[in-house]
Amino acid sequence: MNSIITYEVDEKDNQISHDAWLTQQVNAAFENMENGLAVFVSNEEANSKMTEFKAKVRAKNKLY
Repeated sequence: MNSIITYEVDEKDNQISHDAWLTQQVNAAFENMENGLAVFVSNEEANSKMTEFKAKVRAKNKLY
């Protein structure tokens, strides 16, 4: 029973640290945008890059 409580506490700590990380990432993105450092890509370019990325991951996984 004690391990269940520990697991729940660990999960809560992980969620808090993830929330803090996510907040930091969002704040950094807005800061970059406000400073003119953000780079925006078209939907077509984003889809193309994602297709390439997925192909690389799938190819890598086939080696194992």
